Amino acid sequence: MTALQLNTSADWDQFNLAQRGRSVSPTEMTAFRTKVHVAEGDRVLDIGCGNGMWTRELAKLGLNVTGYDWGEGTVQRARSYPTLFARPTFAVWDVSQDPPADIEPGTIDLITFRYSLATMDPAKVLPICAAMLAPAGQVYVLTDVEHQNIERTGIFYPAMRMEEIEGLQAIGAGWGNVDSWSLGLRRAVVLSGYGM
Repeated sequence: MTALQLNTSADWDQFNLAQRGRSVSPTEMTAFRTKVHVAEGDRVLDIGCGNGMWTRELAKLGLNVTGYDWGEGTVQRARSYPTLFARPTFAVWDVSQDPPADIEPGTIDLITFRYSLATMDPAKVLPICAAMLAPAGQVYVLTDVEHQNIERTGIFYPAMRMEEIEGLQAIGAGWGNVDSWSLGLRRAVVLSGYGM
C-alpha cells in the first residue's frame, strides 16, 4: 500500500484530473447537518476542495461557499462541473499562506477540510483559519484514519493518525469545543471556540 505523494500543486492537478472525487454519502450528510450548526446564507470556505463535490453539496444547503485549492487545473475542473443548484465560487489559494484579500478576519461561519487536512500542517493552517472565523465559527474536518488503512490495498488518500486527530484541540490557542465521531474508516471532527 502506498499513500499518495501529493507535494506540489502540479501533483494535485494531475491527481484531481485522474479521478472523480469521493462521493458524499447520505450518512455523512446527515451527521454533518446534525452536528454542524449552519444557516442559509452563512459564509463557508471549503479548503482543499478538489473537484468541488463537497463544495457543491454545501451550496445545496443554501450556504455562501467558496472552494479553495492550490492547483489551477483542479480549480478549473471544479468550476466546469454542471449543477442544478446555486453555483459555488472556486479559487486558487495555498492555505498555508496569507488569506485572500476578500476574506476579512472574523467573518467566516464555517471552514471545512474534507480529506484535505491530512495533506497539510495543521499547526500552521488551523490558527490561520481561526483568525478568519466569526465568534461562533466552526471548523469541520473529515479524514481517513491512518491505522485503519491496513484494510486497503493499492494507493489510498493521505490519512491522519488518531493521535493527530485528538491533538487538533490543542493546536494554537486551543479549541474550547470539540465534537468527534466515526464514519466507518473515517473520522469527523468539529472544532469551535478557538482560544477559549
